[in-house]
Amino acid sequence: MTASTPTFLSNDLWARREAHFTSVALRALELLHEGAPSGDENALNRELYFCMLRASRELDPEGIYPGPVAECCNQPDADDVARATRESKRPDFTWAYLDPHEPDPRKSSIQLIVECKRLGLPTNPRWILNNNYVEHGVGRFVDPQWGYAKRFPSALMIGYWQTMDNEALLAEINDYLLAKGLPELALSGEGWKIASITQFSHTLVRTFPVSPFGLKHLWLDLRT
Repeated sequence: MTASTPTFLSNDLWARREAHFTSVALRALELLHEGAPSGDENALNRELYFCMLRASRELDPEGIYPGPVAECCNQPDADDVARATRESKRPDFTWAYLDPHEPDPRKSSIQLIVECKRLGLPTNPRWILNNNYVEHGVGRFVDPQWGYAKRFPSALMIGYWQTMDNEALLAEINDYLLAKGLPELALSGEGWKIASITQFSHTLVRTFPVSPFGLKHLWLDLRT
């Protein structure tokens, strides 16, 4: 085993942490649905942060797991010989923890990255929400200049679904994905959850590790 090869224990640790943080994100979105601010993405993200703290307290009352950090820059990667452009980029939310099973302590910081974008009809001719979701959301996980979730196997995208019929919305998102050379979203087996949270899975091929890469999408229906 080399220092760059994850151990079974590291993989198990990631799976358990990812499952917990995803559960927190889902519960936080339920809380956000009860009183979400309208319109502005920054306002939604700010309120979601507080909902994440509430959800963390509910699901982890002993505080065993770390909490989320809002707008934290991408952390340095030990394989980069100097400061990389990606270190100036700021995902919307980050959950970070230390992996005690990682042989190389320089690579022991593990992060689950969350990026959030609005979904629906354009707000003006120059701000196309659904294209923005793909170009400046999904795209940041495959573009090495942004390098979101570099060295990690998976991450989360949150969509604030504000307008449009569900099938039309998904078709438009998939059109933008295909135009960018990315695969379409796959709807979860639970199907559409109108007035709730619909989940999608997405596998991306990247030019940097880890690839293939799993991106889970959580769309919160805020239309009502």
